[in-house]
Amino acid sequence: MSNTIVSISEQAFFTIVTAALEAYKVDHSKLEDGSEIRLETFGNLWGHETFTKSDSIVYHVTYADVSTSASREKSSVLPKDEAYELKNQFVEYLFPELKFLGDYHSHPYSKDDDVRTELDLERNELHHFSPADFKVVKEEQENGKNYRVGLVVTVFERDEQVERKDAWMDETSCVRFQYESLTIWIKSYVWAGDEFRRRTDKKVTLVCPTIGFSLREMRVADLV
Repeated sequence: MSNTIVSISEQAFFTIVTAALEAYKVDHSKLEDGSEIRLETFGNLWGHETFTKSDSIVYHVTYADVSTSASREKSSVLPKDEAYELKNQFVEYLFPELKFLGDYHSHPYSKDDDVRTELDLERNELHHFSPADFKVVKEEQENGKNYRVGLVVTVFERDEQVERKDAWMDETSCVRFQYESLTIWIKSYVWAGDEFRRRTDKKVTLVCPTIGFSLREMRVADLV
């Protein structure tokens, strides 16, 4: 039974996935003799926190942005602090009902990364946060950010499309779905409590109604 729910709005889902796809598929190189595709991307998550009748925490990710000033690489992305400060001030001024919840970034993989199949990627947990990702969250919290929700969207493409059923994974903290020849995972992490302890997979449910992953499908009575 999950006691923490992360709910992604339609707008947030659209922004997170399209940003990851653009970084994956579109050449970002400035010179004609270079090719920069399958890069990571980054953005902030904005929303609010509520509780169910059974005291489960619900983090509503209402909006996601794209950090256009972030330095993107194939295996890392580095956002600028100024970008967060600018957006946070804007949100406080025009959208005071929203709060900073955390951020998202992408993991791009292909056969060029010695990833043969979707199953290979999952067995090696490449759709999870890396140790470096967890370190960054700790640093953000130590620097005073009220960081509660982290999302990683992983993109993998193979030459031929393979039909694979959309599914929850890692208990219910991750969703996997297909788009043409691409497989996409969205994995959620939550830090909650006075000491910002990270919730385990068994205690987090990612809800994404846009693609059919709703609480109704999870037997609402068991969750709320």
